[in-house]
Amino acid sequence: MRKSEKRHWSLGRSVLEMVSGVAAVALSVAIYATPAFAIEGASSLNPVGSGARAAGMGGAFIATADDATAASWNPAGLVHLEKPEFSLVYGYFNRDQSFSSGVHPEVSGNDQSMNADGINYASVAVPFTLFGKNVVTSLNYQRLIDMNKSYGIPTYNFDPTTQMNNFKYSQNGYLSTISPAFAIQVMPELYVGVALNIWNDFLGASSWESTQEGDIPLAGGLFRNKYKYTFSGLNATVGALVNLDKLSIGAVVKSPFNATIHQKDIGGGGMPDKKETWKMPMSVGLGLAYRFSDKFSSSIDAYWTQWSASVWKDFIGAEWNPIAGDLTANVGKPDDTTSVRLGAEYLFINDKSVIPVRAGLFYDPQPGFKKVDDYYGFSLGSGYTYQKYSFDIAYQLRKGNNISAPEIVADGTVTSTTMQHTVLTSFIYRF
Repeated sequence: MRKSEKRHWSLGRSVLEMVSGVAAVALSVAIYATPAFAIEGASSLNPVGSGARAAGMGGAFIATADDATAASWNPAGLVHLEKPEFSLVYGYFNRDQSFSSGVHPEVSGNDQSMNADGINYASVAVPFTLFGKNVVTSLNYQRLIDMNKSYGIPTYNFDPTTQMNNFKYSQNGYLSTISPAFAIQVMPELYVGVALNIWNDFLGASSWESTQEGDIPLAGGLFRNKYKYTFSGLNATVGALVNLDKLSIGAVVKSPFNATIHQKDIGGGGMPDKKETWKMPMSVGLGLAYRFSDKFSSSIDAYWTQWSASVWKDFIGAEWNPIAGDLTANVGKPDDTTSVRLGAEYLFINDKSVIPVRAGLFYDPQPGFKKVDDYYGFSLGSGYTYQKYSFDIAYQLRKGNNISAPEIVADGTVTSTTMQHTVLTSFIYRF
C-alpha cells in the first residue's frame, strides 16, 4: 500500500475518497477505511474536569474538589456540599498552529486556527442524609472536546504524482456528556463517589460536521464534500477522597469504553454511511492537597492515561492507531502519557465576602506520531463570593513545540508550534 493510500482523513486519502470520477480511487476507498476525525481537542486530549476555580489552579483539583464541578474531577468531593447548589460554566477557547515541514514546504505559513465558545459545564447538586450518612446526588453536563477548526492550503503535493490546489477544510461541533453522579461519606475521613458519563448525540451534544473542497486536476478537477459524525458511548468516573486534618488525598479512575462513530454523507461525498469503533483509554489520577491555613492551600495532581490500549477499528475490522492515522501494523500503538499539575489558592476573607487569587503550572503531554508531544502551561484565576453567590474566572495558556500534525500529512513529516488559550467563567448559586 503506497503512502498516498494510507489512512489520512484531511488532505491525503480522505481527499481521494471524495473524487467519484476516478475508479481506482473509489476502489481504494471501498477497501480502506477513513478515520472519522483527527484527534485534536480543546485544552487537552487527556482527561480534564471543568470549572474556573479548578482551571485557575492549573487543573490540580483531584484532592481539592469541593464544589459541584467535583463530578468532573473526583465525584467523591461532592460530599463537601452542605446545601443544594447550581453551577454554570461558560468557556472560550482559541488555538493557533503554525506548520513546518522539510518534505512539504508548501504547508509552511498555512496556519490553522480555531475558536469555540459556549456552555462548558452545568449542574444541579442536592445533599441529603441516608441511613445516617451524608449523601449527594447531582446531574451534570460537560462539554469535553471542541472540534471547531479551519485551514486552507493554496497548493499541496500530497502525492509525488498528484497536486491539489486551493484546498479548504472546516469543522464544527463538540463532544459532551450527560453525567448523573452519586457520592457518600463512608466514614468521617473517607468519601467515595461515582459519575456515569453518557456520551450521546442528544440535541447535537456529541457530533460534528466537516467540509472539504479543492481542485485535483489529475483526478477529475473540483470536488466538495460534507460529512456529519456522531459519537456515542458509556463510561464511569470513580473517585475516593481521604481527609486527614490539613492533608487531603484523592484518587480517581476513568474507565475505558468503546465509542461508536457514525459517519453520514450530508453533501457531495458520495460515500455510504458507515459505523466504526474507537476504544477510548483508561485514566488513573492521584492528587494531594494541603491547607497551610484557612487562607492558603496548594495541590498537586498526577494523571496517567493508557493511550497504548486505544485502537480505532474501521468498518471492515482493520485496526488503526487513532493518533497517527495509520494501521497499527505499520506504526504501532500510541504511547501512554503522564501529566503533572500544580496549583495554589490564597483567600482574602472579609466579613461578608471572599476574594481568591489562584495560580497553576502544568506539564500535559499527549500522544503524537510515534512519540509523545510535550505541552506545558500556566494559569491564573480569581473571583468573588458573597453569601450564596460565587463568581470565578480563569485564564489558561497551553503551548507545545514540534507537535505532530498527522491531520495534515499522515506520515510524520509535518510538525507544528501550537498555542492554546482558554478562558472559563463560573457562576454558583447555593440554595
